[in-house]
Amino acid sequence: MRTMSYLGGFLGVLNRSTGEFNDILNGFVWVEQGHVVGNITVQRADRYATRWQIANVAVAPGFRGRGISRRLMEAALDHATRAGGLWAVLQVYEANTVAYRLYESLGFEVVGATMDLRAPQAPVVRDLAPHPLLRAFSASDWQPLYELVNHQLGAHAQWWRAIRRTDFQATLEDQLGAWFWRLMGRGVTYRRAIQNSPRFEAALLLEARRWRGEHVMQLWVRPEQYGVYDRPLIDWALWRLQSYPRWPIRISVTTEHRSAIDYLVRCGFTAQRTLITMRRRLAETTEVAESD
Repeated sequence: MRTMSYLGGFLGVLNRSTGEFNDILNGFVWVEQGHVVGNITVQRADRYATRWQIANVAVAPGFRGRGISRRLMEAALDHATRAGGLWAVLQVYEANTVAYRLYESLGFEVVGATMDLRAPQAPVVRDLAPHPLLRAFSASDWQPLYELVNHQLGAHAQWWRAIRRTDFQATLEDQLGAWFWRLMGRGVTYRRAIQNSPRFEAALLLEARRWRGEHVMQLWVRPEQYGVYDRPLIDWALWRLQSYPRWPIRISVTTEHRSAIDYLVRCGFTAQRTLITMRRRLAETTEVAESD
């Protein structure tokens, strides 16, 4: 193991692969008195190795406040730069203000965020006026859903992980599994879209459970339709859940989709946490590390 001495500790290279895959997943550990007290992982985020993900930044409680996290970050940024990377990207929870300030001081900027919301149960919905453009769609209609999600999120929101076609293409095994669990009575996945042309204007996936657990909603709306089609889909999902056990409901929404967040809060949802995605150009990383 290659080591470098910093502040009386040792920064070791953690390489989880060999040979031609040497740049896929690497990391560094901080060692003091023979014990690992800090770690970080760094891996390429695309096939061309221009974008690198930094994750698992952690320091043992008794060793915090000594600059170890900064040194680990500098080592990871330098590794990505030497590997030809152009950008570094990471994610941090909004409540982790110490880590957020560290990343900001290293030149990272916010490119997007996702809020997790949760309701203890579905509010009572007695009547629902059907929306004229609301229709059911099947798992085979993955292409208009894939196009909608890409349109809503855009390239900016996909810095951490790009949307893939396979995220929406249900395999035969997936379809058989859904059929089996529906037959067994565990739950049903409902798919609804707002559609007035071959493309989807908005879409909703609802995983409704009959066995103990949580109901899960996923919502996508074209940004130009924010405040127009989000409410009809949310209302339909809450209405549909009236015939299911009153388990908690969770949903994740991009923070730019403010109209959906506000309406969900009015329906009894509360924000649980917000995950922020940040990026940094790597051009000046080596110079910064050397100047320290």
